[in-house]
Amino acid sequence: MTNFEIEHNRLLGDLKVALSKDMARLSVDANGGRCILFVYSPHDEERYVAEAKKRFPDGCFIDLRRLLVDFVDSIGMDDFKEIYDNFGKEIFKSSNFPQNFYNYIMAAISDAYVQERIPFLIHTGTIYEMGFSNLLLMENEIVIKSPIPLVVFYPATIEGDKILFLGRSVASQYRCIVLK
Repeated sequence: MTNFEIEHNRLLGDLKVALSKDMARLSVDANGGRCILFVYSPHDEERYVAEAKKRFPDGCFIDLRRLLVDFVDSIGMDDFKEIYDNFGKEIFKSSNFPQNFYNYIMAAISDAYVQERIPFLIHTGTIYEMGFSNLLLMENEIVIKSPIPLVVFYPATIEGDKILFLGRSVASQYRCIVLK
């Protein structure tokens, strides 16, 4: 067995254990949140996603790359370009734009909850420098009130006790339990 296989078996096993906790216990461990931050090397993202899909076939895997394409398509490329040229990343998260990418993500999470499926956010590097972070998703009322946890796949490097999203920005470990 390779080091990767040992590591991913350990991490995915930890995820299975975390998902089996009752929500009251998870919420206490997660500082009132309902989320699991699943941390892994950005270089191994596709392998972790593929293995998670095998191990959690009933999960709702929300691919933020695909969702971004759908979001842009819903606006239309020309309109999106014009809005982005005039307002920058406000199009991704701003009350000035009710049809923003953040709300689009929250709608996908909400749909998973309606289906009573665990939402797994994958390819979260997509939101890097969009003007909001995973923490804002984790603190959303939809997530906080749900009886189902949100799993956030988190490509990061670890330096000492710091978790660096995509090796760049320090992760908040608030409102979630961290598996690394």
